Amino acid sequence: AEWKNPRLPFYWVQLSSIDTLRYKSHFWPQFRDLQRQTLRKVRHGGMGVSSDIGSRHDVHPTNKKDVGERLARWALMQDYHQKIIPSGPLPLKARYRKGHIEITFQYADGLKASTGNEIKGFSTDGKTEIRATIERDRVIIPVSEKPGFVYYGWKPFSDGNLMNGEGLPASTFKIEVK
Repeated sequence: AEWKNPRLPFYWVQLSSIDTLRYKSHFWPQFRDLQRQTLRKVRHGGMGVSSDIGSRHDVHPTNKKDVGERLARWALMQDYHQKIIPSGPLPLKARYRKGHIEITFQYADGLKASTGNEIKGFSTDGKTEIRATIERDRVIIPVSEKPGFVYYGWKPFSDGNLMNGEGLPASTFKIEVK
């Protein structure tokens, strides 16, 4: 509004992972999720995820190059109209079907674990990590009954390791299971 330009690009970095040694970081997951949700409200913007490059005891990642490159991807796509994937996986929906939850994502081509073969960081209560696998660029979580929500990266210092084929990490999220 100050620049009288409703199309002015606005890019931000999602809070990195941080432990609670010097910060009251128990609200970090909720805050990161609110930052993700802002993507739906800011039409000419984007968010660089940094939860995978944060330092356990410093909220400011020292790896500025990767942070800058992640922000640049949004600008290259939106402002310079290059055909580029701007982000890691962003959740679209979570559906319960016959004993499992299926999560679909935007920017999910080549979905994989960044480390090892095991997918880490998923939960149905925001606390207890549960097993998850990848099938056809979707995350599948076996459950005995339909939960209300699925959480990903829901710790101040996240060990979530979901990424897409571009090597870009998934955002922290909480999504309702339909």
